[in-house]
Amino acid sequence: MEQEIRRKAEERVERRIGFFTHLVTYLIINLGFIVVWYFTSDKGKGFPWFVIILAGWGIGLLAHLFSVFVFDRFRERMVDKEMNKLRQKRGNK
Repeated sequence: MEQEIRRKAEERVERRIGFFTHLVTYLIINLGFIVVWYFTSDKGKGFPWFVIILAGWGIGLLAHLFSVFVFDRFRERMVDKEMNKLRQKRGNK
């Protein structure tokens, strides 16, 4: 039982570390795009093309955030509920 709890905890930590790694990568790379745009567009006077990349990747980052911090908890509640139903069925037989 203790090993199962540790395994689940390690999986959760790995998913969270994965998200924060994704976030830092997003920030660093997009900051680089902004710097490139600034220096190649007459000191910021050109079309801000980096916004397209920022928004597209941002949608993916947002999906990653929800999958780690929202849907993971929702999934856990559903699994617990289903386990309780199965335990009740087994107890009634």
